[in-house]
Amino acid sequence: MHANASNLRPGEVRLMTRYQRGWRIVRAWRRLRAELHSLALRARGASIGKGVFFGTHSTVYGHRGLAIDDDVNLGHRARIDTHLTERGQGRFAIGSGTRIGNDFHGGAALSVTIGRDCMVASGGTILDHDHDFSDPSDPHRAHEGVVASPVVIGDRVFLGERVTVLKGVHIGDCCVVGAHSVVSRDLPPYTMAAGIPARPISRWNLELGRWERLATPQSVHEGAH
Repeated sequence: MHANASNLRPGEVRLMTRYQRGWRIVRAWRRLRAELHSLALRARGASIGKGVFFGTHSTVYGHRGLAIDDDVNLGHRARIDTHLTERGQGRFAIGSGTRIGNDFHGGAALSVTIGRDCMVASGGTILDHDHDFSDPSDPHRAHEGVVASPVVIGDRVFLGERVTVLKGVHIGDCCVVGAHSVVSRDLPPYTMAAGIPARPISRWNLELGRWERLATPQSVHEGAH
């Protein structure tokens, strides 16, 4: 995906942020702490690649269902749950090079797959299930029972601040989802979407290298079927 100057609106300027790396001894301690955390997770049955970083106060429930590839970064207070049901252990997989912000919550009763080189901003939520309210007179069923459908997020996807992805959703490669959106329907590759529920608003033109606004929110969905 190659950026084009025509993507800028009047008054906008394209910049690259720079992060201070901090003292070497602090960075070395963080790497050591992350490796010790990875070793502990592997000992409990999780599949953890090389160079995986976990922020402070991150938690994992259902270790055998977790599969994280190399060079993945999870922010502080991240929580990932893989639930054990009559169909077995849910699976939560994260592809190499993906970055996930602080206060993330992910849960899998069947399977959640996040692709390579994705960016998930702070406060993101990705779940393949919700509670079973088939009988509203039985709150215990709603507490213990779930309705689940796999979630697949492609490669190089960007999910903005506090985006929620719900069960059964497939997000194609190179999609961008705006902050505070709730994704409840599939998004084709190279789509920009926003809202509650999230609707496609632009599509990336591969030939021209620019975003093109859709005439109606439904245009991409209709063309995808």
